[in-house]
Amino acid sequence: MYTYFEGLLGRQHFILKTGPEWKLHRRVVDDTMSPAFLNNLASHTIYARSLDWVELWNTKARLAAGRPFRAIHDIHFAVLDTVLGFSFGSQFPRSATKPQMQRLARITPEELGRLSTAQENTGINSPIDFPEDQIDEGLKSMLELLETLEEVKTAPSVALKWWFVKKTSAYQYRTRMKDECIRGEIKRAVAARTKHGQASSEESESPSWMRCAVAIIVDREARNARREGRAPDFFSTVIMEEIWGFIVAGSDTMSTTLSWGVKFLADHPKTQDRLRKALQTAHANAIEQRRLPSVEEILQTPAAYLDAVMEEILRCGGTIPIGDREAIVDTVLLGHRIPKGTKVRFLHNGPGIRRPELEVNERKYNLCSPDSKEVEKVIPGWDNQDVDLFKPERWLRDPEKSATSDEDRDWASLSFDPQAGPSIPFGLGIRSCFGRRLAYVEFRILLTMVIWNFELLKCPEELSSYAGQLAFVHKPRNCFVRLKTVSY
Repeated sequence: MYTYFEGLLGRQHFILKTGPEWKLHRRVVDDTMSPAFLNNLASHTIYARSLDWVELWNTKARLAAGRPFRAIHDIHFAVLDTVLGFSFGSQFPRSATKPQMQRLARITPEELGRLSTAQENTGINSPIDFPEDQIDEGLKSMLELLETLEEVKTAPSVALKWWFVKKTSAYQYRTRMKDECIRGEIKRAVAARTKHGQASSEESESPSWMRCAVAIIVDREARNARREGRAPDFFSTVIMEEIWGFIVAGSDTMSTTLSWGVKFLADHPKTQDRLRKALQTAHANAIEQRRLPSVEEILQTPAAYLDAVMEEILRCGGTIPIGDREAIVDTVLLGHRIPKGTKVRFLHNGPGIRRPELEVNERKYNLCSPDSKEVEKVIPGWDNQDVDLFKPERWLRDPEKSATSDEDRDWASLSFDPQAGPSIPFGLGIRSCFGRRLAYVEFRILLTMVIWNFELLKCPEELSSYAGQLAFVHKPRNCFVRLKTVSY
């Protein structure tokens, strides 16, 4: 599995074994996941970039006039922009979404009339195929590098395929453009640090120049170099690979999760309606003042139903469907001997998580997990009768048991239980997803903005397949939306 990613990510910490090199890479980026940075600085950039997405979809909803349109590129562009904003700061001039907005602003009535891709279908169910404008060459190269995984995944020898791919002029050009973009932002952060007197986060909680992940990484490298008595190397392979890893992991995973999310919510209108009402209740001041909720309101206001929907999208979407671990000692798993060094793969959407639990030999189970009963008390299993369904309510608890039916229930009064049942979208333990905190901040903001502004209407069956394709992540093959703007 790691060989598969190594051609794209180099020695980024995600693919390294736990050890000194992994710790070195993690030390470079640890500060970027601090709650203070995510909630007070990064979240504002994510929120600002989300407004571009809302504007784009407002325009498309108006032009489509009730017809569906392909959404997966819009979602991927929007998430890429938020990750680049987090990584490089709000002043980063490149955007994948804004060129699409500018392209639609130039559209003519005649061109709009020719946009239907319908062959046999006609009318409101035929998708409208909006034109896309070219994006910045650096951003385009990043996206094309991600697509290389599709080319590599089916090769009989992944290592040999990567060797050939890296020899191609296309791969080398894309890598050069990507590296130039990252180096340019590192230079900007180093210059800002020098200009502002090299104030470090040890001396000031949030210096004015330190407003993005790259600036924090630059500051960390300077402080590490000072302590170790060496010159800082701001353009080291370690730093370049870790920043690239941010962009790869942060953009592809969240855009895929949101793509599954809009499909689930469009196909479950009652759930979508409950979520919208829960958000409107949580942000009553925004409703009264006829405005969007602020980023502070989105992150600080409790909204249990939003938490439940997010967790259920993560559970059902299966963005990362397979995990693996290497045994560091001889052990026993479900009665089976696992020698040291064995790689064990497991499904994130398999039995007990998205499918009914399997019958387990209790004697063998107890041999390897004497405390399994205690674990079961903390995280109970899902009901096998509905484990395969999209049902956010499974994550909620009603302490007072006041309602006898869903229609009578006050959804805003329920509490969210993060341990309601098994789900491992970010992995577990010391090697769980490094960007988990960022993902939740990003997910909460983007999902709130979509549901606040748009009603996701059900698309025709032929556009609503749940078939997926696996590359870096498990993506839906089809992701269309039919939008109705929500008025306040």
